[in-house]
Formats: sequence, C-alpha cells, structure tokens
Amino acid sequence: MSVKKYLVLGVLLTLLAGLLIGCGNKDQDLNTVNAKEPAVPYTHPEAMISADQLKKILSQPNLTILDTRTRDIYEQGHIPGAICFNVKSLMDPNRRGRFTSPKLFSLTIREYGVNSSDHIVVYSDNYNHAALWFFLNMYGLNVQMLNGGLEQWLAKGYEMETGRVRRGNLGAFNLAGEQQKANFIIETATLAEALLQNSEGIAVIDARSAEEFSGRGHIPGAINITWDQLINEDMTFKNASDLKELFTDNGITPEKQVVIYSNNSIRASYIHFVLNRLLGYANVKIYDGFYLYWAREKTIVKGSV
Repeated sequence: MSVKKYLVLGVLLTLLAGLLIGCGNKDQDLNTVNAKEPAVPYTHPEAMISADQLKKILSQPNLTILDTRTRDIYEQGHIPGAICFNVKSLMDPNRRGRFTSPKLFSLTIREYGVNSSDHIVVYSDNYNHAALWFFLNMYGLNVQMLNGGLEQWLAKGYEMETGRVRRGNLGAFNLAGEQQKANFIIETATLAEALLQNSEGIAVIDARSAEEFSGRGHIPGAINITWDQLINEDMTFKNASDLKELFTDNGITPEKQVVIYSNNSIRASYIHFVLNRLLGYANVKIYDGFYLYWAREKTIVKGSV
C-alpha cells in the first residue's frame, strides 16, 4: 500500500474516532440533563401512617382510630373501629378559639374509651383532625396522622363500617397534672414583644383563607398560607422538596421562629404538622389567641400583602 493511501486511511480513522467520542459525550450530556435531583425525605415520616399501613394493623389490640368528622357523616361510613370524636372538645368553652385545659380534655376523651397508652391514628375528610393530632402530640402521646385522610382509604377500596362505635369502659387517660408545653404555644404578650424586638427573626403565618386574611384583617407582616397548598389532588401531602420550596419562597426558613394562627387553631395545626414533623423546623409555635385577644387588643391590617 502506498504512503498516500496510509495517510488517507489514518485521516478516516481519526474522524471516525472523533465521531464516536462526540456521540458518547452527547449521550453523557443528555444523561446529565435528564438526571433528577435525589428526593428529599420527610424529617419525621413516622408521624404519618398510610392507608395500606393502617389496614395491616386494624386488629392491633391497642389501636385507637379517631374520626373527627361530624356525627351524621361519620355514621354513614367510617374506617372499621373508628370512634367519632367531636373536635369542638379541644376548644376552651370559656375562651373562644383557645385550646382547652389538659384536665377538661382528659375528662372528655376518657368517655370515648381512649387510653393514654394507645397507638392513636386520627383522620377526617379535610383538615379537622390536625388539631387533635397537635393536642395529643403536645403531651407526648403516640399519635399518627392518616396521610390522605379518608379519601386515601376509599381510593384503596378498603372496607367501611356504618353506625357508631362505642367502647363500654372508660379510658385510662389523665393529663390533669400537665401544663401546655411552652415550646408549642405562644402567648399574646410574647408574640407582640418578639415582633417588636426581632421582626426579622420571626415569621408569622396566617392559616385562614385568603378572603379571611384580606377581608377580616391579619397580624401585620403575616404571610397567608392555606392548608390546601400543602397537599396533592389525592389529599396526600406534597413531597418534602415542594413543601420546602413553598415556605422558603415566602421567607419562612428553618432558623426563624415560626408562629402560626387561625381562628381556632385547627388550620394552624395542619401547617404546624408539616413544618415541624415533615420538614423538621424546630422552632414552630401556634398562637391560639388571635380571635379573642389580638383582634381586640393589638393592631390588625386588612388587604393582601
């Protein structure tokens, strides 16, 4: 073979090698583009239970399921063994919008046959069960929230039960000697002082609807975030990455003191669950004095932020 032919063959081989390398790089670039960020896990996934998990433990002897829907709807169909719990029992009868005392709550829940040593699961068809979860969690009880609520149970095609579940015996439940934990609840004077002294270090969330927030007034500087912004269409919680983005985009970051309020703390409890349990925010409190105290004594502003 002549020298000229060798040169031509060498050039062709070089071009071919370049094409192969180029294709490889393109594939590598494409893979890099298509690679997904690793999923961010919930901080405390054990605070929730799925419908599948609940179905497997229905026969567990110390399991107590509490349904916070209204009695008439509950009796039309509920998770087998679930007890209908009136969420109004969580509210102080003499102080509108504030949580009841441990003593009164203990007297009430004993009537349902609930023991403080039970494994408790709470659910509803909206957000009502969050306040019950918050109250029980505040006193250190073993309580989980059903992720997706009743809608997820029905979506799985699991059985339902009608009528009313009654337990014959009083429960062994006593929180009478306990005090509401200071790291869960914030008082009016403390919140007002914090806003005055360190407004940059505190984030206040108004968990009411946009109409209530703008029309009836809100605490100055409060950010309006509603419970339905935290869930998917199937009522399950959004993933941790999306939830984190929602809050950080609104300036609600983990290093801040976060205070949440609503009319009666039910919707506030829902957001507390997400921030504290799912995202691991350590300094999150509920202000349950908005309606009775702040709206009467402190400044409120109207309109959207």
